[in-house]
Amino acid sequence: MDIDTMAGLALSLGLEGEGARLPAGLAERIEGKGWQVKSGSQPSRLVDRYARIGPDGVGFLELGKLPGHVEPTVSVAFRYVLEGFRRPGWSVVADLAAGTRQPMFGWARFARTVLVVADASSKSTLTARRLVKAGVGTHLVANKVQSPADLQAIQDAVPLPLLAWIPFDSGFADAEAHGRAAIDTDPRGPAVCAVGKLATRLLELAA
Repeated sequence: MDIDTMAGLALSLGLEGEGARLPAGLAERIEGKGWQVKSGSQPSRLVDRYARIGPDGVGFLELGKLPGHVEPTVSVAFRYVLEGFRRPGWSVVADLAAGTRQPMFGWARFARTVLVVADASSKSTLTARRLVKAGVGTHLVANKVQSPADLQAIQDAVPLPLLAWIPFDSGFADAEAHGRAAIDTDPRGPAVCAVGKLATRLLELAA
């Protein structure tokens, strides 16, 4: 589930062309009740109909990209899917926009595990601390780590248990420059391997 309104996650998953969005009109505003999803729009049906399946078997659905692709009926229906979709053997993973706005509005509330991703920059650690202070986040992922000092600085700044750390990897920038998934351009790269280990840890937490 791609909640970030900036483009990019579809390419990171190896999906080419347009993303996968819910159509407008799945929700309506009812007097005295606010926005409601229309009957017959169960989360599982919406996923089956509108999600795209990536080359690694990941189902992908995005909120919409700016400008012009985010409007109330889509946002209401997307959040309905995010919070209501359940299927045996499936895990729901959401990518929120960088910063505090979406978490503060409850977009991460559906998840049992919420990763705060931070690098060693002062802006990143400041944002991470604000999230923690607001009660958002269960674990820390240290990102773009270039040295033991980087890792220590992130851990010192963000009071959450460290789940994983991802090394700085120029291969990610190369993959983005060519619009391809990093796992396809360098499957044995250090950051790709670290993300694979992170995925294993998340599965262990979900068990």
